[in-house]
Amino acid sequence: MRALYSCIYVAITLAFTACGWCQQAKTLPAIAPLADRKSQPVVSDVTVSKAAVTDVHLRPLFTTTIRLPDAVSSVAVGAPTLFEAEHADQEPRLVYIKPATKQPAESNLVITMRSGETISMRLISDGNSALNEPVDYIVDYKPQESFFIGSSDPIAQESQERSKEENHDPLDLALQGQARVSTPAWQSSTALDEETSKTGPSSIVGALGEIRETNGRMLVAYSVRNQSNHWIEVLPPQIEVSSPGDKNELKKKDRKHIVEAEQVPVNSFKVNGRRLAPGERVDGVVTFNRPNFKQSQERLLLELASANSIDKPLLLPVPFVAPGN
Repeated sequence: MRALYSCIYVAITLAFTACGWCQQAKTLPAIAPLADRKSQPVVSDVTVSKAAVTDVHLRPLFTTTIRLPDAVSSVAVGAPTLFEAEHADQEPRLVYIKPATKQPAESNLVITMRSGETISMRLISDGNSALNEPVDYIVDYKPQESFFIGSSDPIAQESQERSKEENHDPLDLALQGQARVSTPAWQSSTALDEETSKTGPSSIVGALGEIRETNGRMLVAYSVRNQSNHWIEVLPPQIEVSSPGDKNELKKKDRKHIVEAEQVPVNSFKVNGRRLAPGERVDGVVTFNRPNFKQSQERLLLELASANSIDKPLLLPVPFVAPGN
């Protein structure tokens, strides 16, 4: 009799357990086979707009790249436990995002650029059970070409560019532009070095960048690279007007060995570094009031030097009249 009761108890227990398993199976989301879970890659171009929120479709095991028109200063995720956002200083215009969970999730992402503009996105992940859903592989944000989206009005474009320049220091803009030049035209010696029988500097090389003039004030961007095998310190830039000696006072055999230089006062300058390891580069910009005139044999020069070889500066000739002026 006791054995009969035991059998009945075991049968009832198994029945309730099977029923529980069935109920749990109904509540669990269906996971599609791996062969059916294919993604549809999407590459999107989006215009930057303060009044718009962009939907970004994500998927577990996939990383989405966000490309911005300016360097990123901060990234904030609404639910960091559901989504991960990565940003590195080596790639200042890129942000990488991906889901941190295999379950469906939704949150928002806010990116602030150094220009002050803010990008807002809604992050949507359908989870691991999604079937053939579109996935944003790359979202490329483009700056507005004018105040009116889609407008090609040159007056509106010029007004927008002028507004941006008024809100930013021209030295900062020129410095940022020079820093974006990946391969400057490096120079290790100048024609002046050869004429004066000077030995060209060995520790640094230089390159000229943007040159422009506004109401007699010159702006010159430049780069310096340490080509030695030791650390160096780059000195502030100098501007000079140099020329051979007076033909009436110097003998012909000695004239080529003598150079007269007159310093031109520097109004302001900015650099993004001073101490350079071997192979490193620094960018800078300098402004000065250009002399009203010069003699034909005189040259306007940008003088660059390191602290350990100030007697051997690098002299880069600067056009006396800026291009386009």
